[in-house]
Amino acid sequence: MQFGKRTDPHGPPMPIVSLLSRLVAFDTTSVLSNLALIGFVEERLRAAGLEVERYASEDGRKANLLATLGPLDVGGLMLAGHTDVVPVEGQAWSSDPFTLREAEGRCYGRGTADMKGFLALAILAAEAVRHRRLKLPLHLAFTYDEETGCQGAALLMRRLKAAGRVLPRCAVIGEPSNFQVFRMHKGIAGVRVRFRGVEGHSGKPRKGANAIYPAAQVVARLVELEAELEARRSMESEFEVPYTTVSVGRLRAGTALNIIPNHAELLFEYRTMPGEDPDYVLNQVMGYIEERVRPAFQARHPDARIELQVVTRGAPMLLPPGSEIEALALELTGARRATAAPYYSEGAEYVGAGIPTVLCGPGDIDQAHRPDEYVTHEQLQRGLPLLARLIERVCLPQGAA
Repeated sequence: MQFGKRTDPHGPPMPIVSLLSRLVAFDTTSVLSNLALIGFVEERLRAAGLEVERYASEDGRKANLLATLGPLDVGGLMLAGHTDVVPVEGQAWSSDPFTLREAEGRCYGRGTADMKGFLALAILAAEAVRHRRLKLPLHLAFTYDEETGCQGAALLMRRLKAAGRVLPRCAVIGEPSNFQVFRMHKGIAGVRVRFRGVEGHSGKPRKGANAIYPAAQVVARLVELEAELEARRSMESEFEVPYTTVSVGRLRAGTALNIIPNHAELLFEYRTMPGEDPDYVLNQVMGYIEERVRPAFQARHPDARIELQVVTRGAPMLLPPGSEIEALALELTGARRATAAPYYSEGAEYVGAGIPTVLCGPGDIDQAHRPDEYVTHEQLQRGLPLLARLIERVCLPQGAA
């Protein structure tokens, strides 16, 4: 295993970099299994005296890990993060993305910021209190498939509830936030619309049904919808983009210039502000298709078809202001106030299950999902004492040994 050459004598303690290097070396791209990483972490945490449980995905190719130190019959602190990372294909990396590289006070590698840096800190923080007598338990929850819809976190919450388990009293998800504190974010939905037309010679377009035309109508309606939603701005002090957004991500259609396109596929997403109707955009699009698009399309040919499918969906996260975990996170980080994350997270699953949750972790989201992703030594160095103080305040009785 290569740990990379240390170039910064003032970097974080070697155990952080060494552990992060091991975690980065596991290729846990979402389309792949995460079981090798889970096995490594499970063995390490069991050796530290934690009770470790696996919650496997339905196909058995992936698993969540829940490790607990301390009593099991009361709620405690959950340090949570996801093990999967986004793909590296098509990105121009300067070095192997799954071999940690240190340079100029940074640790480069896929997942360093999002979010294996936090996983390493959480493991080391748990090991540091392994011999302490905890009044409230410390949980580590490491999940799968966050990047593709938070399926792992959703399954973990369902399994714990079905088993009648005591849920954590509070949670911190270590998403890259530069240790800002986030207590909310938008919801998300991804929608696929398929248009099935009838091919023919382009010299006689009325003989067929061009699938691109109804797709273009729906795209135009989506542009109108976003302009309408932008006018309904709210929570401008919390959100960088303070309105529900709509974005077309892909439009594929046709086979040749002189053939009437018999198929088109449109993918779009919308991200709903907390407190707004999460079905508004979907209902507007469905209504527009039924009232305007489908009748005109099928008038061209009775075999023309339109199919709409919601492919991913997640509720907004909104932790009511003034919670204990928010106040504590603000105190420990020195942040002035909690605001909104500019991305989706598993926080919606945990808050939805009744666990007060904030997002707060090392790294910058602007470095995530990019080639040469990195987390700084300074962020890692800051993280370990911050987690130690957090555990001390939540899990340890006053003056316990």
